[in-house]
Amino acid sequence: MQQCRKITVLLRPNGCGKSTLLRSLAGLNRASGELWFNGEELMPLPFASRASRVVYLPQSLPIGVHLHVLESIIVAQRASGGRSSAASEAEVMAPLEQLDIAHLALSYLDQLSGRQKQLVGLAQSLIRRPELLLDEPLSALDLNY
Repeated sequence: MQQCRKITVLLRPNGCGKSTLLRSLAGLNRASGELWFNGEELMPLPFASRASRVVYLPQSLPIGVHLHVLESIIVAQRASGGRSSAASEAEVMAPLEQLDIAHLALSYLDQLSGRQKQLVGLAQSLIRRPELLLDEPLSALDLNY
């Protein structure tokens, strides 16, 4: 995987379809047309193939999921075909340490603050090592307030 570390911003008013666009790019919404990334068309790819390359970070984590933070990272890793053995414990902890939330590893998701939940969601995305990460970092903010 090439590490280009490029950031592109899509800035538009509320309700104009930014979330719909991002979800469509990730394959979570039915869409038509073409989607090219790094010289390859992604639309014809099966969902699992696209999901291993393009990750959408949702506006919020699912409600009612009773998992520890560490368990949620392992689930995300498995979803992308990653290893799940004890030998990969350091690999699972890496995004938590990178985001300075390793101390939350044994906390339950439903006991975290909103900011902590957003960071866990980002860690879940990073463990999958996507080529393209689609995020809505300002989704919880009312910019007109």
